[in-house]
Amino acid sequence: MLRELELTGIITATKAPSLETVEESGRPASRAAAFDLIWTHDYEGCILSINSAACEALGMPAGLLIGKSILDFLPRDTASGIANYMETLRREGLAVGMMKVTSRAGRRQIWECRSTPDSEGVVRGVARDVTEREDALRAVRHSEEHFRSIIENVSDIIAIVELDGRLRYGSPSIGRVLGYSRADLFGMQAIDLIHPDDSGRAAAFLAHQMAVPAAIQGIELRARHRDGTWVSFDIVATNLVKNGQTSAIIVNARDISERKILETQLAQANRLGGLGRLAATVAHEFNNVLMGMQPFAELMQRPDATPQIISKGSWHIANSIKRGKRIVLDILRFAQPHIPERSVIDLNEWWKTFAPEAEAVLGNVISLLSAIPANLCVIADRSQLSQVLANLVANARDAMPGGGTLTVSANTLAPSTRFPFGAVPHPERFVQISVRDTGHGIPAEIVDRVFEPLFTTRPSGGTGLGLAVAHQVLAQNQGSIFVESAPGRGSTFHLFLPRGTKPLFVSAVIESPAQSLVAIRVLIVDDEAPIAEGIAALLEEDGIEVASVGTGKEAAGAIATFHPNIVLLDFGLPDMDGSEVYTRIRETKPLLPIIFSTGHGDRRRLLDDLNDPNVRFLQKPFEVDALLRMMAELERPHTP
Repeated sequence: MLRELELTGIITATKAPSLETVEESGRPASRAAAFDLIWTHDYEGCILSINSAACEALGMPAGLLIGKSILDFLPRDTASGIANYMETLRREGLAVGMMKVTSRAGRRQIWECRSTPDSEGVVRGVARDVTEREDALRAVRHSEEHFRSIIENVSDIIAIVELDGRLRYGSPSIGRVLGYSRADLFGMQAIDLIHPDDSGRAAAFLAHQMAVPAAIQGIELRARHRDGTWVSFDIVATNLVKNGQTSAIIVNARDISERKILETQLAQANRLGGLGRLAATVAHEFNNVLMGMQPFAELMQRPDATPQIISKGSWHIANSIKRGKRIVLDILRFAQPHIPERSVIDLNEWWKTFAPEAEAVLGNVISLLSAIPANLCVIADRSQLSQVLANLVANARDAMPGGGTLTVSANTLAPSTRFPFGAVPHPERFVQISVRDTGHGIPAEIVDRVFEPLFTTRPSGGTGLGLAVAHQVLAQNQGSIFVESAPGRGSTFHLFLPRGTKPLFVSAVIESPAQSLVAIRVLIVDDEAPIAEGIAALLEEDGIEVASVGTGKEAAGAIATFHPNIVLLDFGLPDMDGSEVYTRIRETKPLLPIIFSTGHGDRRRLLDDLNDPNVRFLQKPFEVDALLRMMAELERPHTP
């Protein structure tokens, strides 16, 4: 009955009404809309009338409500509210507020009410059911509190940057991460917090954000902590001006300092691990090189050594030196790649000089076949091309321990040529060189890794740099390299080099460089006595006068007394660097030809900076013929 109706939380106000539907557009309360809830009661709280809309909202017929007092069905804890409500009506003539109502079916409702008495003491009440509106407002408030809690407690920094670059807002996490209070940063230029080395990228990033509304971009930057240290951040920014959500840029910055430290430590560990593996493989390879020379050196030193033994020993020692040189070049060219000295190479002529070396590497159990047309030219660095082919030949030898066939072929390409192993843009501009063996092949699971540094499948070991250097060299020469292989079907390496045109006139090659030299004197500056003595002996055999010293200090005196025509200068001297010796020589001999020799690959860069036409460079180890050709080249401009 009436006790099933619960009216609670009546709130009254005596100022301007808030129920828009009561006097919307100036309508009087007596002309309220049909869907308004309307009732009347007296000052004692007895209900006099109630409309159908109110009865329907409450789920009760009018007969159960009319004649009953409000006090009969209100909870006791709301009695004081009803008393205040009646007193307000008598005193002010108006009461406005919110009423909580529970229908007969138990549905909770909120009514926005307005009550006014007439001269006869009858109170007219008009209400609107605002339950959905209040629920929506409550949900919004809950959502705001929820997201405010997230923003205030999240570890990421959330900031708002004005279009002029000033900080409008920073989340509380800015204090935990950077040590500043939000008041410290308010109005500051955001760029002022950025590391000077990153400020250029940061300015460009911010400018792009301002220029492209709704763009989402990321960047890594370092920001200054209050204590002066630098914190690394992964930053994502969004310009929401176009969407109308804000007139600024929203920035989310995540502290990645610990991650960067871990990445650095991991990279260092990988480098150390790589250096360890490289040191072990280089030691293994060089031990084999040395062991290839050791027995023959012992044989040649015996008193009864025959000319045949000396000749055979010399041949093996020379080949071991070539093998060691290739290992060193692999390491140096991978670590310090230099700009290739590209020229037009006639492949057929080049192959005639390279084939004997390939045959020596392959031995007697592997056949070497070739199909290289005459007058087919590529543009490449000649020494680098030989280095790449030497590595491929050595790999083929290891892939065919029981013997087999190695075929080297070259051909031109048509514009429409396509390949199953990879894409070659404009194939007609390249020459394809294929190196095919009949060995055991490469398993499918590792074929994609063969060009990785330090990766090797040789049972006997290896530096793991041969194919990595080959890939690097081909790229430097504007070419490419691919591999085709399958277990049991051998491997084929395809090299693509830019096609060249053979020049009409080729300068004559000096067959005997020593014969073209005039009477000259060479000063050797090298602290390694075996090197100096060996080179001196070879030069003296060609009638060249030689003097040698072991320090940079001695070099100055020798030049003054010996008057050399050419200086062979080592970079790594015990008392000073070779570049310092060069500077001292130039003070008194500005045109004296100097040939730098060193085992370090990075010294070439220093020489390039000298820009001196009277300076050349020889990479150790070198053959004496290379030295003689370089001496003749330097001598010609100074011959009267």
